[in-house]
Amino acid sequence: MNRTKALFLAAMLILPVALHPTGSALALSATSSVDSRIRLDWKVGTTHGSRPIIQGWVYNDYGQAAKGVRLLVETLDASGNVVARDSGFVFGTVAANGRTDFEVPLKQTGASYRVSVTAFDWNCRG
Repeated sequence: MNRTKALFLAAMLILPVALHPTGSALALSATSSVDSRIRLDWKVGTTHGSRPIIQGWVYNDYGQAAKGVRLLVETLDASGNVVARDSGFVFGTVAANGRTDFEVPLKQTGASYRVSVTAFDWNCRG
């Protein structure tokens, strides 16, 4: 039986993104508000077309695989107001005690970003 953990607009952390002169961003991490056994490490990058993108890893600190991981990225202005929302998902499963990479293309650049896990299922066997 799969147990769904869902939380809409789960706010993990609002973290300012300090860009280096090279254009790459500092890596940020947080524990998911949906389930503390799922956590994210992410950074802001750019695509080959110079569009902003969130790149990172979803870590699973539990003994069962996680599947159907959905992500929400909120782009914030300097006042902390949401100016854009982009959604993404993790391809495949996040292995038990493992990690899987992800990328979420963004509509626009912001002063900071909020990255959240909005839903996932434990891949229960039996």
